[in-house]
Amino acid sequence: MTSPISFSPDSFTLSYLPDQHLLIGRWLRPVALDALQTHYAALLEAAQEHDNCRHWLLDVRRRPISDPAAVQWFGKEFSPKLPGLLGRPVVIAYFAMVTQDAASEDPNLEENIRQGALNGSHYCYFNQESEALAWLAQQP
Repeated sequence: MTSPISFSPDSFTLSYLPDQHLLIGRWLRPVALDALQTHYAALLEAAQEHDNCRHWLLDVRRRPISDPAAVQWFGKEFSPKLPGLLGRPVVIAYFAMVTQDAASEDPNLEENIRQGALNGSHYCYFNQESEALAWLAQQP
Protein backbone atom coordinates (compact mmCIF):
# COMPACT_ATOMS: atom_id res chain seq x y z
CA MET A 1 0.00 0.00 0.00
CA THR A 2 1.35 3.40 -0.94
CA SER A 3 1.23 6.45 1.30
CA PRO A 4 -1.13 9.24 0.31
CA ILE A 5 0.54 12.14 -1.44
CA SER A 6 0.97 14.98 1.00
CA PHE A 7 1.01 18.68 0.30
CA SER A 8 0.77 21.89 2.27
CA PRO A 9 -2.85 23.03 2.69
CA ASP A 10 -1.65 26.64 2.73
CA SER A 11 -0.88 26.39 -0.99
CA PHE A 12 -3.43 23.88 -2.34
CA THR A 13 -6.73 22.35 -1.27
CA LEU A 14 -8.42 19.30 -2.72
CA SER A 15 -11.99 18.15 -2.25
CA TYR A 16 -14.40 15.69 -3.80
CA LEU A 17 -18.11 16.27 -4.31
CA PRO A 18 -19.69 12.80 -4.46
CA ASP A 19 -23.10 14.05 -5.58
CA GLN A 20 -21.48 15.56 -8.70
CA HIS A 21 -18.60 13.06 -9.01
CA LEU A 22 -16.31 16.09 -9.19
CA LEU A 23 -12.82 16.85 -7.91
CA ILE A 24 -12.01 20.44 -6.97
CA GLY A 25 -8.44 21.62 -6.67
CA ARG A 26 -7.71 25.18 -5.53
CA TRP A 27 -4.33 26.84 -5.56
CA LEU A 28 -4.14 29.44 -2.81
CA ARG A 29 -0.88 31.03 -3.90
CA PRO A 30 1.80 30.73 -6.57
CA VAL A 31 3.87 27.55 -6.29
CA ALA A 32 7.09 26.18 -7.76
CA LEU A 33 6.94 23.53 -10.49
CA ASP A 34 7.82 20.69 -8.09
CA ALA A 35 4.94 21.65 -5.79
CA LEU A 36 2.60 21.95 -8.78
CA GLN A 37 3.60 18.45 -9.86
CA THR A 38 2.85 17.15 -6.35
CA HIS A 39 -0.56 18.81 -6.43
CA TYR A 40 -1.43 17.23 -9.77
CA ALA A 41 -0.23 13.85 -8.47
CA ALA A 42 -2.59 14.30 -5.51
CA LEU A 43 -5.43 15.11 -7.94
CA LEU A 44 -4.72 11.93 -9.88
CA GLU A 45 -4.55 9.88 -6.69
CA ALA A 46 -7.86 11.33 -5.50
CA ALA A 47 -9.44 10.67 -8.89
CA GLN A 48 -8.39 7.03 -8.71
CA GLU A 49 -9.70 6.73 -5.15
CA HIS A 50 -13.07 8.09 -6.25
CA ASP A 51 -13.99 5.64 -9.00
CA ASN A 52 -11.65 7.22 -11.57
CA CYS A 53 -13.29 10.63 -11.32
CA ARG A 54 -12.45 12.46 -14.52
CA HIS A 55 -14.34 15.75 -14.05
CA TRP A 56 -12.10 18.31 -12.39
CA LEU A 57 -12.63 21.97 -11.47
CA LEU A 58 -9.27 23.66 -11.01
CA ASP A 59 -9.22 27.11 -9.40
CA VAL A 60 -6.01 28.62 -10.72
CA ARG A 61 -6.76 32.29 -10.08
CA ARG A 62 -3.94 32.65 -7.56
CA ARG A 63 -1.14 31.02 -9.53
CA PRO A 64 0.39 31.75 -12.93
CA ILE A 65 -1.39 29.67 -15.55
CA SER A 66 0.81 30.16 -18.58
CA ASP A 67 4.23 29.31 -17.15
CA PRO A 68 6.03 27.60 -20.08
CA ALA A 69 7.74 24.93 -17.95
CA ALA A 70 4.49 24.01 -16.18
CA VAL A 71 2.50 23.95 -19.43
CA GLN A 72 5.14 21.75 -21.08
CA TRP A 73 5.25 19.33 -18.14
CA PHE A 74 1.46 19.12 -17.97
CA GLY A 75 1.00 18.73 -21.73
CA LYS A 76 3.83 16.33 -22.47
CA GLU A 77 4.22 14.29 -19.28
CA PHE A 78 1.15 14.42 -17.05
CA SER A 79 -1.89 14.93 -19.27
CA PRO A 80 -1.17 12.17 -21.82
CA LYS A 81 -1.21 9.45 -19.17
CA LEU A 82 -4.58 10.46 -17.64
CA PRO A 83 -6.93 8.66 -20.08
CA GLY A 84 -5.06 5.39 -19.59
CA LEU A 85 -4.99 5.71 -15.82
CA LEU A 86 -8.61 6.84 -15.46
CA GLY A 87 -10.11 4.75 -18.25
CA ARG A 88 -11.41 7.73 -20.23
CA PRO A 89 -10.22 11.23 -21.14
CA VAL A 90 -10.36 13.83 -18.39
CA VAL A 91 -12.55 16.94 -18.48
CA ILE A 92 -11.01 19.97 -16.78
CA ALA A 93 -12.64 23.34 -16.18
CA TYR A 94 -10.08 25.97 -15.25
CA PHE A 95 -11.50 28.78 -13.14
CA ALA A 96 -8.85 31.22 -14.22
CA MET A 97 -10.47 34.63 -14.56
CA VAL A 98 -9.96 34.33 -18.31
CA THR A 99 -12.36 33.13 -20.97
CA GLN A 100 -11.69 30.32 -23.43
CA ASP A 101 -11.20 32.91 -26.19
CA ALA A 102 -8.55 34.72 -24.16
CA ALA A 103 -6.85 31.42 -23.27
CA SER A 104 -6.72 30.52 -26.96
CA GLU A 105 -4.81 33.73 -27.66
CA ASP A 106 -2.07 32.84 -25.15
CA PRO A 107 0.42 30.51 -26.88
CA ASN A 108 1.14 28.54 -23.69
CA LEU A 109 -2.53 28.05 -22.79
CA GLU A 110 -3.40 27.23 -26.39
CA GLU A 111 -0.73 24.53 -26.25
CA ASN A 112 -2.38 23.14 -23.09
CA ILE A 113 -5.75 22.98 -24.87
CA ARG A 114 -4.17 21.41 -27.96
CA GLN A 115 -2.29 18.76 -25.96
CA GLY A 116 -5.48 17.78 -24.16
CA ALA A 117 -7.38 17.42 -27.40
CA LEU A 118 -4.70 15.06 -28.72
CA ASN A 119 -5.63 12.49 -26.08
CA GLY A 120 -9.37 13.16 -26.19
CA SER A 121 -9.44 15.31 -23.06
CA HIS A 122 -11.33 18.58 -22.83
CA TYR A 123 -9.88 21.66 -21.13
CA CYS A 124 -11.87 24.86 -20.94
CA TYR A 125 -11.14 28.19 -19.24
CA PHE A 126 -13.74 30.26 -17.40
CA ASN A 127 -13.86 33.59 -15.61
CA GLN A 128 -16.87 32.54 -13.50
CA GLU A 129 -16.95 29.44 -11.30
CA SER A 130 -20.67 28.99 -11.85
CA GLU A 131 -20.11 28.79 -15.62
CA ALA A 132 -17.31 26.27 -15.11
CA LEU A 133 -19.55 24.07 -12.95
CA ALA A 134 -22.42 24.30 -15.45
CA TRP A 135 -20.09 23.28 -18.29
CA LEU A 136 -18.74 20.33 -16.29
CA ALA A 137 -22.27 19.17 -15.52
CA GLN A 138 -23.00 19.01 -19.27
CA GLN A 139 -19.95 16.88 -20.09
CA PRO A 140 -20.33 13.12 -20.58
